[in-house]
Amino acid sequence: MSTGKKGDPTALGIFSYGFTLFFLSIYAIGLYPWSESIVMIAPALVFGGLFLLIAANWEYNNGNTFGATAFGTYSAFFLSFAVAHIGIFAWKFSPVMVAHFVGLMAVAFTIMTLIYWVGSFKMNLALNLTLLLLLLTFILYAVPLTTLNSSMMTALGSFPSALRPAGYIGLLDSILTMWVGAAVVINDRWEMAGLNPPIPVFPLAKKKQN
Repeated sequence: MSTGKKGDPTALGIFSYGFTLFFLSIYAIGLYPWSESIVMIAPALVFGGLFLLIAANWEYNNGNTFGATAFGTYSAFFLSFAVAHIGIFAWKFSPVMVAHFVGLMAVAFTIMTLIYWVGSFKMNLALNLTLLLLLLTFILYAVPLTTLNSSMMTALGSFPSALRPAGYIGLLDSILTMWVGAAVVINDRWEMAGLNPPIPVFPLAKKKQN
């Protein structure tokens, strides 16, 4: 039933990025063989790419610069990730070439995530911790992927074992996204029913009084 209130696309964006990261982390920690990780093309295109882009557009329409920029850029990351891996088959990219490219993207997104993390200090603790772990995840992907050589060795050891630290932090981060996303969806329902929101996110800045 419509109430005239605009919906909050934050949950869609958070879940899209969080669960795409969850899938990637499962392969990175070695739960399934890394050779099977090529199937990540599907969630990276649809969930982490398309749905994040939709969430970014809705955030823009709601006047949320932070959400639109963050979701839009992370959508670009996952779409680029997917296209690069499609290139292994379509354009005969070598796996090392793709690893270097993804590693350079991780460097760039380390910088962008640092900016978002600083911005989140005026938002809430749940999102702040989520972005902090994402920042660490990008760093732990950037180091081994940018230093991978033809012998499949990296600065953090042999590949793909060198990805495990990033996988574990990424897995923990994906769990935090469930906290943030659940808070948006469930708290909204409780507030519409005139009840206090049950899931705390711990605001870091006081709202201005009109």
